[in-house]
Amino acid sequence: MSGKKPVPQNSDGRPRDLSSLLKDAPAGAWVALSRDKTRIAGIGKSIRAATYQAQLKGEQSPVLIKMPLQDEGLVAGVR
Repeated sequence: MSGKKPVPQNSDGRPRDLSSLLKDAPAGAWVALSRDKTRIAGIGKSIRAATYQAQLKGEQSPVLIKMPLQDEGLVAGVR
């Protein structure tokens, strides 16, 4: 096992850029994305809160992302 995780990709094989979707998300928050990763379905201080908001909007299996704290960066590997 190499320890490398695959980079999420678009259907054309390029890495998916979620920066425009997440640009206004609060620092340190949990963000629940729709399954197709096209919209924010919930935001909360905990996984449970973000998931609950998403479920109220009909997303039963949201994709969860933890936003970095203020003054910390988030960099994804790009080939």
